[in-house]
Amino acid sequence: MANQKLFSEHIYDTKFQEEFKKHWHSQGDFKSANLEIISKPFKVCKISNFLRDEKILENLKSELECHDYIRKDLDLYQFEKTEDLYHFTDKHIQMLNSSFRNDLRSWMSRNTNIELNEKVLMSSARYRNTDYLLCHDDNTVDRRIAYILYLTADWSEKDGGTLDLFDMDEKGSPGKVVKSLIPEYNSLVFFEVVENSYHQVSEILSHDKCRWSINGWFHGPLKKDFRKSSRYEPVKTFLEPNSTKVNLHSWVSNDYLKPSIMDQIQEDVEISSYTFLKSFLKKSVYQQIANDIRSQDISWRMIGPPDICHYEIADEQTLPKLLRDFCDLFKSISFFQLLKKYTGLDLVPEKTKRPKMTLELQRWSSGCYTLLYDKSLLKDTSDESTLALTSDFSTNEINLDTNNTRRELKRERTDGASPVNSSDKRKVARYRDSQSDVGVHSGKHENSVDVDETSSSSDDIFNGTLVNDSEDDSASENGEFLLDVIIQFHTQDAKGTPKTEDTIDFVNPGAQEGVLIQIPMQDNHLCLVYRSVMICRLHKYLNHFYDGYSYTFICTYYE
Repeated sequence: MANQKLFSEHIYDTKFQEEFKKHWHSQGDFKSANLEIISKPFKVCKISNFLRDEKILENLKSELECHDYIRKDLDLYQFEKTEDLYHFTDKHIQMLNSSFRNDLRSWMSRNTNIELNEKVLMSSARYRNTDYLLCHDDNTVDRRIAYILYLTADWSEKDGGTLDLFDMDEKGSPGKVVKSLIPEYNSLVFFEVVENSYHQVSEILSHDKCRWSINGWFHGPLKKDFRKSSRYEPVKTFLEPNSTKVNLHSWVSNDYLKPSIMDQIQEDVEISSYTFLKSFLKKSVYQQIANDIRSQDISWRMIGPPDICHYEIADEQTLPKLLRDFCDLFKSISFFQLLKKYTGLDLVPEKTKRPKMTLELQRWSSGCYTLLYDKSLLKDTSDESTLALTSDFSTNEINLDTNNTRRELKRERTDGASPVNSSDKRKVARYRDSQSDVGVHSGKHENSVDVDETSSSSDDIFNGTLVNDSEDDSASENGEFLLDVIIQFHTQDAKGTPKTEDTIDFVNPGAQEGVLIQIPMQDNHLCLVYRSVMICRLHKYLNHFYDGYSYTFICTYYE
């Protein structure tokens, strides 16, 4: 290395480099005063006391504070970052950037045996209270080594913000966190970007500290025949309607069983592709279900994989009787028939038609989320014979800049986003009778969505259906569309205030205005959304301020 004014002496030491190479290329862990190598779940190295002089770090931080940090707020992450530091003219930033592009790149290539080119990306990131970066793998066609230089002193485990490493299950999906690294001041952490390099930055829990770093990637020649490995789609359990008739009047508010109201609902669904019905269940029934759903007898399990979702689902066999009856209501031919009247969809069995559904009772708490993902990479493993509650996974995940086979999405929320025009077809009509207003929600889109030049900007609502712009969607080609039916419980605190202002979003990843529909957190509202299989249901990360549990009952009906 030529620039010995920047990096610490031990990095240049021949013995240090030999020690690094020996353990980097072995299958074991190693730790010394300034070097730590973690072999599993994937190879990670930490070099402590990386920069020779802490004054350099302080000068770097002073220079960085003079530049703008742009707030990034997506399904996958929430933090602040700068533009690429290559364009900055500050003395110490330029020195660091040049040293990484030349000296450190040479050191990395020589000691890791990973071929690198001259492309090195570098930016600075700041994570504050509630910020996070969820599970992803960084894997693209030319990224070879990811790195992080930590700039914050006196960081501890209770502050959050750990670099968490995930193992992989037998199906090639990320599993659970098996190693967590606490950010260490003036340390450089790096790892080879590989198929299983799944990691995350856990949520920041500190109210007054900022997790500050400089990070980026060393790049190399394009990987030959690069493609993301196919993943198994989480199992969906398909149910056919139960032939037993159910008395809908004992469950559903009378307003929604009136022919005139049903006609209005169908008209609205045909125009808007969704509707939001206030006080759908009878008040007494809803209150009983809301009480039972908190029963200690219910068995819950956390589901994933974490690069797709992280929330709990109920074991139907452990539900109290009223809740089991509630589930049976949505499986009944009576409810299929009601949904046909609401939507006009082919949801009643005939000789040539076999409608089906999935059902899931979800429990949400701090740390739960769903992410956007590339459905084209999933292999369907549906089992129509299973009758247990399983996940529908209508959400979709995108790893942070990781998948070159899909469009680069930039679904960022911005303070200046314009509300939807009052003439927009995606708003919900109000249903009124002589006593009350039984329909709500204006359908405003507060999120702006930007995509790259390759994305379609056409309207995604056509003839009353949410359509997908992907030409290779076999399900859509076969005429299969989905109807999501959602009811929520305990979404408000003791004062009646929603626990979160976030919404359940339905997203078209390939559209200019990707967020099509936003469902607010409201108890006892029936939400109906008609969509194609490639329209995605997204539930943003719930931070550590989220109090207690809320519950979402979701059925998906297949036309």
